Amino acid sequence: MNWKQLIILISAFVVSALILWHDLPIDFPGIIVKVVMLFVKLCVILAVTIFAYVFAGGKKKSA
Repeated sequence: MNWKQLIILISAFVVSALILWHDLPIDFPGIIVKVVMLFVKLCVILAVTIFAYVFAGGKKKSA
C-alpha cells in the first residue's frame, strides 16, 4: 500500500463519517426514503473509493 492509497482510504473514511454525522438523526416522516438515500450515498463513496484505490496502486513492474 503506497501513500496515495492510504490518503484515499483516510479521506473516504472522513467523508463517510461526515455523511453519517449529517444524516443520522433520522426522523419519522420519510424514514424509508432517508435510510435509502443514506445507503445510496455510502455505496457511492465506497464505489469511488474502490475505483480510486485500484487505479492509485498503478501497475506492478515485473522484476
